[in-house]
Amino acid sequence: MTLSTQHLPGRIRNLNDAPINSDGEFVLYWMTAQRRTRWNPSLEHAAQLAEELNQPLIVVEPFSIDHKYASDRLVTFVAQGMLDNIEAFGGSSVRYIPWIETHRERGTGLLSRITSRACAVVIDDFPTGHPRFVMERAAEIVQVCLFAVDGCGVIPLNWTEKAPPLAHTFRRTVQRRVLEAILTAPMEDPLSGRSSALWMPDIQFNRLMKDLRFDMTPLEWLWRVAEGGMTAKQALDPLPIDHQVPPVMGCRGGSFEAKRLLNVFINQRLTNYAEGRNNPSNPMTSRLSPWLHFGHISSLEVVHRVLEDSSWDPSMTEEKVTGSRSGWWGLPESHEAFLDQIITWRDLGFHFAHHRPDHATFSSIPEWAQVTLSEHANDPRPSYTFQELEEGNTHDEIWNAAQQELRETGIIHNYLRMLWGKRILEWAPNPVTASDWMVRLNDRWALDGRDPNSYTGIFWVLGRHDRAWGPERPVFGKVRFMSSMNTARKLDLKRYLAQFGTKRNDGLA
Repeated sequence: MTLSTQHLPGRIRNLNDAPINSDGEFVLYWMTAQRRTRWNPSLEHAAQLAEELNQPLIVVEPFSIDHKYASDRLVTFVAQGMLDNIEAFGGSSVRYIPWIETHRERGTGLLSRITSRACAVVIDDFPTGHPRFVMERAAEIVQVCLFAVDGCGVIPLNWTEKAPPLAHTFRRTVQRRVLEAILTAPMEDPLSGRSSALWMPDIQFNRLMKDLRFDMTPLEWLWRVAEGGMTAKQALDPLPIDHQVPPVMGCRGGSFEAKRLLNVFINQRLTNYAEGRNNPSNPMTSRLSPWLHFGHISSLEVVHRVLEDSSWDPSMTEEKVTGSRSGWWGLPESHEAFLDQIITWRDLGFHFAHHRPDHATFSSIPEWAQVTLSEHANDPRPSYTFQELEEGNTHDEIWNAAQQELRETGIIHNYLRMLWGKRILEWAPNPVTASDWMVRLNDRWALDGRDPNSYTGIFWVLGRHDRAWGPERPVFGKVRFMSSMNTARKLDLKRYLAQFGTKRNDGLA
């Protein structure tokens, strides 16, 4: 049987060329990266397959404690999103199963067991971290037809043939194909109007769960984790995860909070984005990066809302490809600046990671940057240990504040994140160690760590997507230089330092 794959151009790929299991009892969507019901091409494709096969659809959203950086912070954020998904799937024709691996319920063999009873399987296509590991592992062990569906960004991953070297290069790709991407975007509500046959009856479902030895995560446990405080701590303590990285106070994961933040951005910040995004004390940014990372909201939905806010239509755009950061959309300055960030820069990271398995290592930076940094690897430099950096215990008040913001809130203001990385390059024993330390700090503490977009920022510090600069400097060589003194002159940091700064520092370097 030939199944439809043409409704989402460039977003669907077959991972194993296995046949449809004619004896299967359902279609399975293994939701690992796009953890939402709206603007989700994986869910759309799974629902379409189920309708074509006249079989029920089961959606499993797992989170594994084998995740290298599993922590109280990450588990809480994901659990809060699962509670939103329970409500969002409620009343639909789809069985939704949230599942967090615990010390009692381990996931060994679970994917193999459940897929053996499926007709076909859909999994999220994701180019890095644990979702990529799960996808590649699924390709090895799943014996039925397995599709990976790309819901990562606006421009489908398969629309580029190699890792884009520069933002300008990729921006030209965006301008050539973004209208096509918008016109062929996933459905806003992929479950709307679906057949009731997608629902698996209770008797059949309960028997299946028993046969598979699949104990679903209790709703009560999810509520306890999402609640925060001592209630959450008691629920999380038995898990063998990193308990030193606590949940972020006042920050809730999930699609409902993501939608609220998007509304705030559109209504209160977007018009001031261009001039206000670099103000750490009151940034006019969307603040959506963690929710984008965990798939609680789609960048396609964000783009749709920004275009809708400006009453955009395709006739407003330039007919020719210019590669320019502004003017091509025919929109106000702030709208265009934000679209460049969420399409060009965000998708750039995903496309680079898709084509470069080494995207999170020093070897991924351009040859000129590797050469110049290696030539200066033995230059004298201030020296801090990894522990001193992780604890924010340096002489630089601005850097300490950025690290404290990361530890407390799971993010760093975009501009200060660049400075944060430049100082680590300056203070680590050598550039290779600097890249490793940046990845470790960001992946452990950042809500939006472990993400292609995060790796773009980290390795931009070392020259990725940049050019050689002069004059050549100690330690940095020809890599772009940034200093805390210049940052203090350019930005108003009083409120920022009052919130995150410490008073144990000697000054700025």
